[in-house]
Amino acid sequence: MNTPDTAPPITPPGGPPRAHRKVSTRGAALGAGVLLLRAIAAAGVFAAASALPASALAAEPSAAGVEPSAAGVELVVDGASWTLDPEAVRAAIGRELGGPVTLVDAATAGRPTLVLRGEPDGRVTLTYSATDGRHIGRTIDVPEDPDRAAEAIALLAGNLVRDEAAELAAALGRRPSEEPAAAPPAPAARPAPPAATRPARPAPPARPAPPGPPPCALPGAKAVLVGGDVVPFVGSSTVDGTNVVRRYSLNLVAGYTAGVSGVEVGAGVNILSSFLCGTQISSAANLVLGPASGAQVTGGLNLATSLRGAQIGSINLATGPVDGVQGGVLNVALGAVAGAQLGMANVAAGESSDVQVGIANLAVSASTDVQVGVASVAAGESADVQISLANVAAARTSAVQVGMANVAAGESTGVQIGLLNVSTGEVRGAQIGLVNYADASPFSLGLFNIIRNGRLHIDAWGTESGLAMAGIKHGSKHFHNVYGIGVRVFGDRPLIAYALGLGGRISLGERTYADLDVLGYSLHEPTALKPTAVLTQARALLGLRLLPGFAIFGGPSYNVAFGETPEDASLSPYGSIPLRIDDSFSQRGWPGVVLGVQAL
Repeated sequence: MNTPDTAPPITPPGGPPRAHRKVSTRGAALGAGVLLLRAIAAAGVFAAASALPASALAAEPSAAGVEPSAAGVELVVDGASWTLDPEAVRAAIGRELGGPVTLVDAATAGRPTLVLRGEPDGRVTLTYSATDGRHIGRTIDVPEDPDRAAEAIALLAGNLVRDEAAELAAALGRRPSEEPAAAPPAPAARPAPPAATRPARPAPPARPAPPGPPPCALPGAKAVLVGGDVVPFVGSSTVDGTNVVRRYSLNLVAGYTAGVSGVEVGAGVNILSSFLCGTQISSAANLVLGPASGAQVTGGLNLATSLRGAQIGSINLATGPVDGVQGGVLNVALGAVAGAQLGMANVAAGESSDVQVGIANLAVSASTDVQVGVASVAAGESADVQISLANVAAARTSAVQVGMANVAAGESTGVQIGLLNVSTGEVRGAQIGLVNYADASPFSLGLFNIIRNGRLHIDAWGTESGLAMAGIKHGSKHFHNVYGIGVRVFGDRPLIAYALGLGGRISLGERTYADLDVLGYSLHEPTALKPTAVLTQARALLGLRLLPGFAIFGGPSYNVAFGETPEDASLSPYGSIPLRIDDSFSQRGWPGVVLGVQAL
C-alpha cells in the first residue's frame, strides 16, 4: 500500500475554528488599553513620589484614598456573566491591590467593599464603597475571554480603590457609567470577621476546535475520472495501481484506492487508504483510513479517522473528531463531537460532545451538551442537559436533568426534575420530584426531601379541634416537609393522628419568620387503627425565636374534614360548615388556630 505525503493543513472555508474566533478585535483593543493604563498609572506614581519630600513619604505608608492592605477588601459578585469565574476575579483583584480580597455573599458594615454586577451586552458595573463614605462606580465592556475579563476588572478595581480619575478607565476604550450618588455614611460598627468564601461554580472546559476539512487532493497521486475494482488489485487498480484519486469509483465485491474526490459506489466493501471528499455508498462497509468529508452510507460499518459530514449505517465509528452527524444502531466517536449522534447506542469519548439521541447514551467527554434517550451517562467535567428515563452525571457540574431517576455525583447541580432526584453535591437551582436528596439545596420540592446540610426542626403543636402533635420539619432553605404523629386529646372520643405536610419559609428578620404550610391528617381508632376521618389543613404561622435553638409559633388555619358520617367529620368544637353531606360521605369546613413550639 502506497503511503501519500502528508498534505499541509488547509484553513476551513468559514475561517479559523470556532474555538479560536472568540479572540476578537475588542479583546486586542483591551490589551492595548491595559498596557496604556498601566503606563499612565506608573508615571503618575513616579511623579508624585518625586514631588514629595522624603519626610512626607516616610510619614504616609499608603497612597491617599487607598484602604490599608492589612484590613483587606470584600468582593460581592451580583449576577455577573457565567463565563466569569468569581474566584479568578478575586485573585486578579488581590494581585492588583497587593492585599487580601475576600469573596462574600453580602457586604459587611465598616469594611471596604467592591460590588461586581453583570449588565446587558457583555458589560459589568464595579462599585466601590470605602469606610470613609466614598461611593464610586464604573461600567465597562469586558472581553469574552475569562482571563482577559478578570484582568480588566482587576485594573478597574485598582482605579476605584485608589480614587484615580475616571478618564483613566476611558483609556480602555469603554463607556464609563454615570457615577452613582454618594451614599450616606454607614453607622460605625465593629468589623465582622471575614466571611467564608463562596464556592465558585467551575467554568466549563474549553471546547476543542472541530476538525478542518481534509485535503481533496493527494500530492504524488494519480488523478483519474473513473475507476473500479472487482476485488482489491483486480480491476483498474491492476493497471493504475492504488496511489490513485478517483472522481467516480465503482466496485463489485471490494475496491481499494488512495482517495475519492466525488462518488464511490460498491456492492460490497469500499476501502480508501487516505481520504474521502464526497460520498461513499455500499451494502457492507465503507472504510476510510484517513479523514472523511461528506457522507458514508452503508447497511453495515462506516469507519473514518475523522468525520466532517455524516455517517449512516448500522455501526458508525470515528477514531477522531466528528463535525456532523452519526446515525445508526451503534455510533462511536473517539474524538470531540461537534454535531449529533442519533442511534440505539451512542458513545462519545472525546473532549466534547454536543448531542446524543438514543436508547443508551454514554459520554466520557470533558464537556457534554445534550443527551436524550432511555438511559444517559455523562462522566466528564460538565454536563448540560440530560433528558432520559434514567440520567447519571458523574461530571463535576451538571445543569439540567429531566427523567424518572436523576443522579448527579459532582460538586454542583443546576435543576433536577423527576420522581427520584439525587445530588451528592450542592444544588444551585432546584429539585422537583417525589423524593429528593441533596447535600445542600435552596429549593427542593417533593413529598420526601432529604437535605443533608438543610434545615431540621422538632415541632410540637396543637389545634382547636383537640389535636396534640409532635413532628419533624426538614428541608431546604425555603421549602420543607412536615412529618408528625399525635392524638386527639379531647372530643367525643380519643383518636390517633398521623400528619404529612409541605410548606415554605419566609425569613422576616434575624428572629422572626413566616411558614405557609399545607398538612394532611389521618385519624384512626386507637385500638384497631381503623381510619375514621381525614383532615386537611392550610395554615399561616408566624414564628419568633426566643433563643438560638428555641422558638414559638402560631397563626390561623382553615380545616376541611372528610368522613363516612357527619359525626366523623364533625371535629370542630364550635361548629363547622357542611360542604357536602350524603349517605356515604360527609365534608365539613371551619377556620381554626394553631399554636406550638420549635426546637433546633
